[in-house]
Amino acid sequence: MRAVKPADLEGVYTNPRAVLAYKARKGEVHKVARGVFVAVPDDAYDPTRWRPAFEAAAGAVGTALFPGEQVAAMGLTAARLHRALHRARACAVLAAPRRHRDVRLIDRRYGVVQFVPRDLDELAFTTVRTELGPMLVTTAEQTVLDLARVREADQEDACETIGLLLQRGDWNTVEDLAAHQRGGKTALARLRAVRKEIEAGPSWPTGNWRHGSGIEPARPV
Repeated sequence: MRAVKPADLEGVYTNPRAVLAYKARKGEVHKVARGVFVAVPDDAYDPTRWRPAFEAAAGAVGTALFPGEQVAAMGLTAARLHRALHRARACAVLAAPRRHRDVRLIDRRYGVVQFVPRDLDELAFTTVRTELGPMLVTTAEQTVLDLARVREADQEDACETIGLLLQRGDWNTVEDLAAHQRGGKTALARLRAVRKEIEAGPSWPTGNWRHGSGIEPARPV
């Protein structure tokens, strides 16, 4: 993603903090968090007032803090990017290779990025397009497993989202992921109960997940 820290430019500029501050005043970059800047799109209507979407800003923070490593949106943050959660949230959750303190976004009144240590080699994720470039996000199937495994603070949102993603996902893939991940069996038991309720309804689709979920494009990684 198009994110940079002053430390990344120390070999380019004598005083990278001053350079980035100057570029921010000109509308060439935008500061999303302490020490994290993103490039303003060339087609921004008003570059000096532009700011990225919350999830994109969170992804940029993760990219800047873990350069050269994989960081992926997970849980309700992933669901939001899959267009399975319509209500905006003030907390973004990213799967990261190791722990990191929460990061508060400074370009909006509310917004915190949390990092959950996960082995990304065992996760299933895809990419979504954002105004800051491609962003990693757990697949629909991985997302429902994560939501079923962890008790979210907002259970109403989590349960509704699980139902939507189950209708879009491939159940065989969910079972395969659950068989190889920690806590997968417990999560799968809960998902089976939810799936049974959905199948009893009139809207359960017979096919696999259709790519009408708002991901443009969705590419397996």
